[in-house]
Amino acid sequence: LLSPTSWAFAPINSNKVSPSPPTTTTLLKAATSLVWLTGHEDLRLQNHGGFQNALSEEENDDDKNPTTTIQPIFVLDPQIHLRCKSKAILTRLHQCLCSLEQDILASITTGAEEESSSTKKRMAPLIVKTGCASDILPKVAKEFKATSCHVIADDVVTDVRQSQRLTCQSLSNMGVKVQRWTNALRPSITTVPSFYPDYCQLLRSHDLTNFQKEKNAVKKDTVTTTTTNGGGSTTTTVVPSLQEFIELSQSATPTPVHEFRSSSRADTNTAEPFEEMVTRQFTSSDAAKSALEEYCSIGKDAFANQYYISPTTSGKRSSSSMYAASIARLMNDGNKASDVLALREVPTRTFTSAINMGSINTREILNAAHKKQTNGNSLLPTPEPPLWGRSSEGSLADVVEWREWFRLLANRSLRLQEEEKAGTSGGEKNQSGDPREPGTVHYWRWKDQYLVRYLTWPAGIDYDSSAQNASPAMLLVHGFAASAEQWERLVYRLRQEHTVDGKDCTPPIFAIDLLGFGHSEKPGLSYTQYLWEAQLVDFAVDVMEAQPMIMVGNSIGGGLSAGAAASLGSKICQGLVLCNTAGVLEDPDTYEGYTSTSDNNSNIRSFTEAALAGNPNEAPYSPIPLVGNNALDAFGTAIVKLIYPQIEQRLSIIYGHRMENADPAVVYAIQQSAMSPGSANVIGSGQKLAANRPLNEVLEGLNVLVVMGLDDRVSSPAVAQSRAVLFQKLRKYNENIVVEAIPDSGHCPHDETPELVANAMTRWLSTATMNSAADALTTTTKTAEQEQVSY
Repeated sequence: LLSPTSWAFAPINSNKVSPSPPTTTTLLKAATSLVWLTGHEDLRLQNHGGFQNALSEEENDDDKNPTTTIQPIFVLDPQIHLRCKSKAILTRLHQCLCSLEQDILASITTGAEEESSSTKKRMAPLIVKTGCASDILPKVAKEFKATSCHVIADDVVTDVRQSQRLTCQSLSNMGVKVQRWTNALRPSITTVPSFYPDYCQLLRSHDLTNFQKEKNAVKKDTVTTTTTNGGGSTTTTVVPSLQEFIELSQSATPTPVHEFRSSSRADTNTAEPFEEMVTRQFTSSDAAKSALEEYCSIGKDAFANQYYISPTTSGKRSSSSMYAASIARLMNDGNKASDVLALREVPTRTFTSAINMGSINTREILNAAHKKQTNGNSLLPTPEPPLWGRSSEGSLADVVEWREWFRLLANRSLRLQEEEKAGTSGGEKNQSGDPREPGTVHYWRWKDQYLVRYLTWPAGIDYDSSAQNASPAMLLVHGFAASAEQWERLVYRLRQEHTVDGKDCTPPIFAIDLLGFGHSEKPGLSYTQYLWEAQLVDFAVDVMEAQPMIMVGNSIGGGLSAGAAASLGSKICQGLVLCNTAGVLEDPDTYEGYTSTSDNNSNIRSFTEAALAGNPNEAPYSPIPLVGNNALDAFGTAIVKLIYPQIEQRLSIIYGHRMENADPAVVYAIQQSAMSPGSANVIGSGQKLAANRPLNEVLEGLNVLVVMGLDDRVSSPAVAQSRAVLFQKLRKYNENIVVEAIPDSGHCPHDETPELVANAMTRWLSTATMNSAADALTTTTKTAEQEQVSY
């Protein structure tokens, strides 16, 4: 077999051709089983279904040569592993690959020492190739005369899923036997309901409590070294350096993304809390296993206080991101991590990255949790969270159980969509009211860790982004308890508005589920407005690739969109539409901006700078005495139980002017999300929020259309009227703000009266630069004077 030195790492666009394997008689007779490592949940040697299956393959009775070579290969795909990736993600991938490579080399060395004449399986060193897997894998299979290829089951992330399917089909077409394996906790469960309580009931029919450790995928007595013609063991490293990873990523990433990430503005950074520590301490296979052992040994609180000390990069109050600083604020004034972080936050942050890279197996984590459990309580998922608190082992089990549910839910949606059925929750129920345009379901893994659902609608056939007055792409952001599905009626109307004389010039449209809502995961984190703003910024940069866009937000989605738009800047976010937006809005005539209350922080000149510093002029966060985070989860659970039976009734009030739009589809989508695991924590996290940056500050310099349903029965019509007046006042200080009042609409005007919102947006977008949009708009149905709003 080839020496790894002849499979030297080739950079992107390299024309270097890998040499063919030696043509000795022995090598020609040897069979080869490829183990394709995708970089998702499979970068380890032990407890690995691919290696395990390759070892257990039956020998061909007609093959006189008893030796089969197991050849691991990782294809570094620029579009999947490198494009638009942050340094933290690249570092974690590099660490996992290096760890895997060394484990393979160690197993080869051990195998050589124990080699016997009866050996039938030989492990080869890792191969790393660069390019598209569907191009490279068939070539490698041909060169090695591979008879089989072992690869993990399809991921739910769009580009990874497509790559896996195309590559496996190409291999099958050339006669290679493709065998799939899975990390599923319960492989026998392949079809699930869309409602979490029904899923929990389904689990009761399975044997779920006896989790035995998987046998090591590589056994010392069955795997030996693969040698070169000279007979010596090979130990050459083929994984490129981290610097090479970074350079390759830069080559694969679009220029607008580079320009944004190289900005000197601190508010463009979206680094996670504890990001560097987690990357350094818990990513590789050995590190993740050691962390699991220590966590189970000393417990969640002691583990939290030992490692989760500083959420920020610098370890000081100043931070690299507002997201990290929002968690640093919780830990100010001597607060310990165990007192302020969410009940499941420590195991979530510790193991999620390693799970998704594959350096540790979810079954191994669940086994450890069950082994630690001593009080006789079941760790099985239940429709309702525990009444009070969560043990260390329970929190650990929840990390993988919740993750499993959202993965199964995503697979279900994609499978239904592939069968040309509705892939959304609402699509399963009766729909009435104004017409919808269903979107296409996709999944993205934020920070390469947390599943996020988003919907897309294609650009019109006549859309030309370079045309004068062409609308930029749109990103739609839902409000509290809602989801991406709530935008389908507005999209239908927008396409009508953009279709003139038979030409459809609708721009491409995206709608996202915020983390903790819809079909996106609800990991056990501390949710703050800066977490969600970071998610929106990353989506605009990673998925939309920093293309010019318009952001449209409703309720809290409006406030979050405003913050994200300020971070993205007007070059990317060229316009902002706020539909009955949340967010602090002070009277523009008396607004004085940020004022420091401490001489020690006199250099802080804005609310954004204060957010980046962890809001040092605020009173420190105080955990609830004695009960702490237990009370927040209990509070969230109580709110869910209180509101859930009232969802249908409340929606009929919110959609008071068009009740038929509050149909079973809208109701069920909200119910489905509310009953998913993690909802209580999302609600309880509201007690941890820092003060919002006022809209007076974040809207500076942005083109803004404010749509206000004046009969808002969530905040009250009086509040809606008052905020419309304040936004109109704000025009004196930002002439690019336009206010559109809709008297006969409420808190969700985009879904209650979508034709009016779409028309207002179209008139606003039709202006050359949107700066003069104020002159193009009038109020809808009634004049402003009739509504006592002075425009």
